[in-house]
Amino acid sequence: MTPRALKSFSLVSRACHAAESRHRRVLRPFRPDLLPAALARYPALSRLDLSLCPRLPDAALAALPAAPSVSAVDLSRSRGFGAAGLAALVAACPISRTSTSPMALDLGDAAAAELNTLEIRGCPMVSSAGLSEIATGCRLLSKLDIKKCFEINDMGMIFLSQFSHNLRQINLSYCSVTDIGLISLSSICGLQNMTIVHLAGVTPNGLIAALMVCGLRKVKLHEAFKSMVPSHMLKVVEARGCLFQWINKPYQVAVEPCDVWKQQSQDLLVQ
Repeated sequence: MTPRALKSFSLVSRACHAAESRHRRVLRPFRPDLLPAALARYPALSRLDLSLCPRLPDAALAALPAAPSVSAVDLSRSRGFGAAGLAALVAACPISRTSTSPMALDLGDAAAAELNTLEIRGCPMVSSAGLSEIATGCRLLSKLDIKKCFEINDMGMIFLSQFSHNLRQINLSYCSVTDIGLISLSSICGLQNMTIVHLAGVTPNGLIAALMVCGLRKVKLHEAFKSMVPSHMLKVVEARGCLFQWINKPYQVAVEPCDVWKQQSQDLLVQ
């Protein structure tokens, strides 16, 4: 290859990298220690997927630099972090009043929090203390997935009911939530979609009380409740526009594995 051809190839390669840097919206890194460099390289990100990082220590979340365009974070299947890590995630990005959608995040400034989607499914070290940091720091949170976060209990639901008034969708399957927490959560007026499969502490009476309080549009729960709740009560809720999705799924204690090898070729591997 001639020097001129090599130069042309180099210019094309640089142009491709520059275009990717400007247009990439989703980042799915493999190594949490290289997050700062990756986030700096892709300033237009809107979603950060950390589900391929099975060991995500608090220090990694604390090291996240400002990411003003990120509005969704996926921590599902990631282990190793706890309340301190979640608090660091919320506080990592200082408020940016010039940004159109800051991930935000001064814990003392409710107007700063514009994180709207958070998935921390299968993170057994996350407790209600960590969820309280999210609830108080991210007031615009609308979608939350805390499935199989076994340490989250009624206190976490109470914090959500007090601070997450914009919550529209939640999955709290397998959490340690009882009737008290479910009823507290149902006080959120705008809550529309709720998945509550395998909540050992929830009784038929608690479920009925929760359903009668809020204007849910969709509820996913185990079909065992179908025979426990009076049919006329279910019809009343359905008449208000709520759709029930009955699940016949056995209780699974094990946390879902991080299937790294099945990732798609377009996923970014930070090596």
